[in-house]
Amino acid sequence: MLESARIMRRRRDEVNTRSRCAATFAIVAIVASLALASSCGGRERRAERLWRQALESAERGDHQGAVDRLQRLIDQYPDAEIASKAREQIIVYRGLANAVQTYPTRRARQLMVQVARAVEAYRRETGHLPATLSSLVPRQLPEVPPDPWDRPLAYETGPRGYRLRCDGADRAPGGTGDAADLLVVNGDFVSGSP
Repeated sequence: MLESARIMRRRRDEVNTRSRCAATFAIVAIVASLALASSCGGRERRAERLWRQALESAERGDHQGAVDRLQRLIDQYPDAEIASKAREQIIVYRGLANAVQTYPTRRARQLMVQVARAVEAYRRETGHLPATLSSLVPRQLPEVPPDPWDRPLAYETGPRGYRLRCDGADRAPGGTGDAADLLVVNGDFVSGSP
């Protein structure tokens, strides 16, 4: 009878060993899946934070900063959902950064063309070149525009015509890039000083 009693009453360490193993496995699986979800979610959140920072930089006009943050997002989180948007948007912000960077030189060229046209119009009307650029005001120009770096354009006349020059960002003759001189000689635009 002792044996049958044992069957009816198991020892405490024998009870539900299978269900205890199953419960332990379930808890381990849940913890592991939460850790994985937390890890993946953390990566997505970090990628989205970089995305927001890039947009904030662009709103402030810091297009290069936006490009840098988007590039970091693409490099560090290439599989994040937001990375595909970043790949599209980075092209736009690179273009804007380039446009902002080259704007002063483009604006200087536009001003040089505008003033050269005014000089040519003055020459057609009067038969001779203006002595100074202020002679163009108010008939050909409302005012003599300064270059994008807020300096006057250089204007010289001689027996062979006129020269209109902008010394570029460095405010000195010569240079490259934004510092390159812009020159108009008798109505022809020349990119550097001869």
